[in-house]
Amino acid sequence: MPLSITEKRRVALAYDGSDDANKLFDWAVKNIMRPETDHIILLSAVHRNEKSTTLFKKDEKPKEGDLPMLSTTVTKVNEAIKEVENYPHGLTARQRLEDMSDKLREYNVSSEEHILWGDAKTLLPRYTQAHKVDLLIVGSRGLGAVKSVFLGSVSDSCLKECPCPVLVVRNTTI
Repeated sequence: MPLSITEKRRVALAYDGSDDANKLFDWAVKNIMRPETDHIILLSAVHRNEKSTTLFKKDEKPKEGDLPMLSTTVTKVNEAIKEVENYPHGLTARQRLEDMSDKLREYNVSSEEHILWGDAKTLLPRYTQAHKVDLLIVGSRGLGAVKSVFLGSVSDSCLKECPCPVLVVRNTTI
């Protein structure tokens, strides 16, 4: 008898839209995920960057931490979300996650998608603290000690702050 979604192991996969993240997804499907017992949570953190400033009036500059639009029409909010979700390769974060979810369905793996708005170093640990996650899978760019000190490391933050086991997969191994 199949397991209910609440009985399945909840595996979260952090995804940033890069080629390495695509390889990580394929590797995790082949090596970690078990269709009969796993439920996959696809997570993508979309950092508010310079693009979001185009959502304000021409001479208006957002303050640090401001959201692009606080009161406007539904249409403009939807347009703003689509613009901020866009990656340089043309697909939005939502489209990429939905494509991954479609692939998982082909393998009969249940899944859900979540876009986290902000910095992955902060939001991935926060997500695992607030939701039931049995395993978090993240990639590693292999920045090295010096660059990691200055740039920070998403995988390092997750290892330190997530309450669940964290699997860090180096891109050279996949």
